[in-house]
Amino acid sequence: MICKRALQNKPLNRHSGNRSAARCRALHRGFLFTIPLGALFAFPNTTIPPVSGRVRDAVTGEDVRGVNVELQVSHVGGSAIQIESKNSSDANGSFYLPPVSIPELDSDDPPDRLHYWLIVNGPPCGTGQEERSAETQILYNPMFNRRGQPVGDKGYFPQAVTFTPDGCDRIWNPACTYQESRRDFSVLLIPVLSNAEDCKKIEDSSIKEKCRELNTYRSAFVHVDSYEEVQKGKKLCDEVDAGPISRICLVQLNSYVANAAYDRPIKPQLREPVPPGMFPNSLAGIPMEGSSCGPRLEFTGRLRCTAGYGMQSHTVVVSVSIEEFPGEELPGAEQSINPEKWKPPYTDHEQATVNSETRAGGKILRYQGPQYNSYFWLSGNKHVEVFFYHPIPEREQFVSFFLGNFPSSLQ
Repeated sequence: MICKRALQNKPLNRHSGNRSAARCRALHRGFLFTIPLGALFAFPNTTIPPVSGRVRDAVTGEDVRGVNVELQVSHVGGSAIQIESKNSSDANGSFYLPPVSIPELDSDDPPDRLHYWLIVNGPPCGTGQEERSAETQILYNPMFNRRGQPVGDKGYFPQAVTFTPDGCDRIWNPACTYQESRRDFSVLLIPVLSNAEDCKKIEDSSIKEKCRELNTYRSAFVHVDSYEEVQKGKKLCDEVDAGPISRICLVQLNSYVANAAYDRPIKPQLREPVPPGMFPNSLAGIPMEGSSCGPRLEFTGRLRCTAGYGMQSHTVVVSVSIEEFPGEELPGAEQSINPEKWKPPYTDHEQATVNSETRAGGKILRYQGPQYNSYFWLSGNKHVEVFFYHPIPEREQFVSFFLGNFPSSLQ
């Protein structure tokens, strides 16, 4: 970022305004250190005309007061070099940003290369991401609760207002609006709704669709405390645009479920009961030392159940793993089928071989090393592996038992 400079305006909240002004003054000082003071006057100035308008609720049409309205300026291809912030302090949500004189940083740049826009309901003193700052806030912090990231009014989504016809071309459409006029226009903020169906109350079809996409995206993150809830969230992600935003939604949902970087309670992970009959108490005369399942991963639904079998010395000699993936697709299934690609990194893997074998229960893959032996196959939506720490004569009985209970679906 080149730098940011804040013009003085009287804020609505004295304390928050002082903090914002202090931040902006610090950035201003950085700007002066970056560019010599004499250089500021060596280039011609460009004046941005005053900008005024009114912030309204897109659903109810009511005025929205107290949101941050920020003018950001950059040279084309550059970062924001100046910011003016003003909290809307009047009862009807009106704002007014006075004219701004901007020094051209490059004498070869024509004035029309200077680009400016508004960020409405963004964090104080800007983000330096041009128009995409509103999009970034929504996509990567949809619940507005990521630690250390300032936000605006949590009851509304932030909005970029651009004054160039192509200003929203690179931005997710619901987070951006093109405004031809600079004076006395309305900024329609999309409210955060508990039910995206309420967007149907909006008469303007384009605003209605923006409302649907924004609230559908956010709704995917509201309830994520169980596997069933996360699956509903994944379906909501698919409904956003069935395209790039839906894919971003799924990635961010996975992060939100697993990441403690957000201010939200983390539900304790609980183990699931072992299905009856999955692991016999004794097999081929070797007793089971213990078994367990879970916890189930909330995003994928993956559930791993394991059991260990040992001799009288309580040393585990056989480990059985049955990993369930709900749904039709199995992650890594193609790699698992190819013996050249399925080669787990056991300590003797460099000397080991992997070959396929066809038995009564179907095709399986056999890992054979100087120390370890392992048999692996797919059975419907399950990965099954029978692992031997040491060669034992009961090996075939173990493989036959689990292959009989979980027939292979490898082709």
